[in-house]
Amino acid sequence: MTIEAVVPRHQLLENALLQSQQKPKTRFSIRKDEAGRLMPRHYNGVDPDLVGEKAFNHPSVRGWWSWLKERYQPENNIALITPCSSVKPYTRSPTSRKIRGLLRRLGLWDTIADKPRGIEWLYFSDLLILVPYERAEEYPACCYEVPPDIVLENTELSRVVTTLLAESMEALLGRGVNQVIVFLPRKHLRLWEEARSKAAKWPREHRVTYTLFSTKSLGDAIINVIETD
Repeated sequence: MTIEAVVPRHQLLENALLQSQQKPKTRFSIRKDEAGRLMPRHYNGVDPDLVGEKAFNHPSVRGWWSWLKERYQPENNIALITPCSSVKPYTRSPTSRKIRGLLRRLGLWDTIADKPRGIEWLYFSDLLILVPYERAEEYPACCYEVPPDIVLENTELSRVVTTLLAESMEALLGRGVNQVIVFLPRKHLRLWEEARSKAAKWPREHRVTYTLFSTKSLGDAIINVIETD
C-alpha cells in the first residue's frame, strides 16, 4: 500500500509545506545599479537585436507570438504565472529557484524531465508574453533585454503587449487552462490587469501577493487550487 493510500493527498501537501517553512532560510544577493534597479545578467549572452524597443519587430519574437496563440498546447489545466527576470535564462533567477524548490517539496516536480508536473508554469514576459518553464532556456527567451518600464512608458508597446496577452489567455482557456495562480509584482500586474479588461473570456484567477522573501502564501494557494480542482 502506498503512502498516498493511507494519507490524503491534501495532507501530504500541507505537511510538505509546513516542513519547508521550518527549514532555515537561505540568503541570496540581488544585484542593483546606483539607481536601485535590478542589473541584468545573461548567462547565455544577449542578442543586440533583442534589446529595447526594436526587439518587438524581431522575426523570432513575432514567431514566438504566433506559436503561443496558435500552436502551444498546455499539458495541465492549472497554470502558475510568475514574472520574467533580469536574469536570463529565467530559470536561474532567485525567484525561480525558490519556486522550483517549493514545487519539489509539494511533490509537483518531475525529477526525470526536470519540469513541473500537475501544473503549467508560465513566465509573463514583457516581450514574449508567456514562456513555459521548459522553454525558458531557449532562444529568444534566453537572450533579450526589455525592462518593464520600456513597455509601461510607451502607450503603443503597452497596447501590443496587453492585446497579445488577452488573445493568448483566451487561446489557452480554449485549450484547457481553466485556472491561473498569479504571482506577479506591481509593474507586471498593471499590464496583466489591462489585458484582462480586454479579454472576452478569462480563466478563473487566484492572485497571490508577490514577495521575494517567502513562498508560504504561494504554497497555500497552490494546495488550495489543486485540492479544489
